[in-house]
Amino acid sequence: MEYVFDFMRLLSGDRAGATRRGGSGRTAAPGVLLQLRLVFYGVLIGLMMPVIRQIDWSALVPPGLKIEWPTGFGIAWPAGHLRVPGGWSKAADAAAAGAKADASSAAAAAAGAATTATGALATAAGVASAASTAAALASALSGSKPVSTRFTICGHAKRIDCMVDGDTFWMAGTKIRIADIDTPETHPPRCAREARLGQAATVKMQALLNAGPFTLVPIKRDVDRYGRKLRLVERDGKSLGAELVRHGLARQYGGGKRSPWCGWA
Repeated sequence: MEYVFDFMRLLSGDRAGATRRGGSGRTAAPGVLLQLRLVFYGVLIGLMMPVIRQIDWSALVPPGLKIEWPTGFGIAWPAGHLRVPGGWSKAADAAAAGAKADASSAAAAAAGAATTATGALATAAGVASAASTAAALASALSGSKPVSTRFTICGHAKRIDCMVDGDTFWMAGTKIRIADIDTPETHPPRCAREARLGQAATVKMQALLNAGPFTLVPIKRDVDRYGRKLRLVERDGKSLGAELVRHGLARQYGGGKRSPWCGWA
């Protein structure tokens, strides 16, 4: 039992008392065998601690008595310090980990707030840009100032600035019909000749519109029965539609029934 008492004294830090043997008053420095025994006991207790912590002590102790086991501990002995797995600092480590997690959560929340703010700014910029585009389109449709846009040939994508055919195009998402001409149909053409002339008229008007600023001049009717804006297209006071007529790719048109293109020379 004296080794058990020595072990308990060493745990409490009483190294001087751990050298005494019973009540005889004899003193002796702890030998190698004692140190090896202490190591063995320490390791044995350390290995048993997980099993001890899992025991349901409430079924073994009287009602009202509560037993709490630590997560681990360290042993100081003459040859050095032995740390049993777990350690008294586990709770402190858990608290530090919790604080780190809270800091990470706070950083994530701050990043989320910054992202939300950036999204709000982008939305506001998008709204401002849309308002600016709408104002520019309204100004262009009124004929108050020239407009310059690069047009492509319309395809299956969303139609913003593109040519439908020689007398119809989209600008800033608005469909516009050139009011003073009629060009061959391309959707669909009624014959091979109309298809060829319609393609040539489309490419020619695209080149004319992309050549520089032009003006959309309103007429008496704002829209036709298909909802298209009716406008004359002019540059320096000259009709771009009349340019297509001179090249044999369009006819002058003032309303009413249109003549077919197939067989027309």
